Amino acid sequence: MVTTRSRSRAQLRGMAEHFPEELWIQVLSHLGGKDIGRAVCATQVFANVRENVWRSACERRWPAWSQVAASADTQWKRQYELLELREKEVDAVPCVQAINKLQKVVNPRHRMVLTEWLAEVSWDWQLESTILFKAVSYLDRYLSQHTVEVLSRFQLVGIACLRAAMGDTVRRLPVRLTDQDINLDAQRFAYISDRTYTPEEVESMTQTVASTTPEHVKDAPNAKMFLRSLWYRAIMSTLLSSDEMHIYTVASFFLQLSLLDLSCAAYSPSMVAAASLSNAFELFNKESWPQMLQQYSAYKTKEVQSCKDRLKEVQATTSADHLRRIWCSQHENHGYDEFNEAWAKAQLTLACPTQT
Repeated sequence: MVTTRSRSRAQLRGMAEHFPEELWIQVLSHLGGKDIGRAVCATQVFANVRENVWRSACERRWPAWSQVAASADTQWKRQYELLELREKEVDAVPCVQAINKLQKVVNPRHRMVLTEWLAEVSWDWQLESTILFKAVSYLDRYLSQHTVEVLSRFQLVGIACLRAAMGDTVRRLPVRLTDQDINLDAQRFAYISDRTYTPEEVESMTQTVASTTPEHVKDAPNAKMFLRSLWYRAIMSTLLSSDEMHIYTVASFFLQLSLLDLSCAAYSPSMVAAASLSNAFELFNKESWPQMLQQYSAYKTKEVQSCKDRLKEVQATTSADHLRRIWCSQHENHGYDEFNEAWAKAQLTLACPTQT
């Protein structure tokens, strides 16, 4: 058996060495991302054409995006990974029109109050930051499909969305956590509502949210993930210093503030991430959307402008006193003395509504 397998591998390697590279590029580019990753590691022949395979796969699957992304410095494997995430996010964007049409009791103001409260709970519980974005995504999906008949039940929906998001996040972790680490006990979630709801009601609503949220929404990338990717890319290309954390902090704040605004939910997460980072660049007198980030994100400057304008309006008009107080207290001791002036500006942006 072992001899047969060894002979088969040797035959495959021999075949690979005699096929033209152009043919392998065309063949491998038809595979999915994971299969391409495995294939280019199979033989040295495939490894030699690795970048060309990834580029061909990008151009075949996303021709318009790849045209924006193309440059002499493009790392096509990373580009493929990001464009694949952009493709996945499309179907997970909620229909804001459906929410406005379906909800007769709950309005955008109610949603803003609930979302800010969920953000406070996330901070108090020191949850991983992407969980809040997932919870709000579940909330908007629920609101686009179910009518909230009584306003007093709206907080229960929010609690259930947070609990479902925490559970889904834990189940997708590569490392198993203990029950103490997870702490998804319905009693705990009933407690934070000041006993407005019973543990049984929390459990029942969680099951409803979990069962009616499609898998592609549960698996979809969120804006925080895209922001991290853009930020790391900017640092790796020396566009920014890793010590310029005031820019990342303000961009992250704009991102979380966008969760409070229903109209921002109509933009894709990657768009909101790009617009948040671009607005932060402008605030600190950087080039607003550098060519390198245009290529990596596959968003041209004009494409993010509408979202940028909306985020600026949200920052200028949204009080969000509790959320702003949390952000200010978390970042008042920044530890970057060489950027004290920039951090003072960042603190002002976090503290109160301002024009950016």
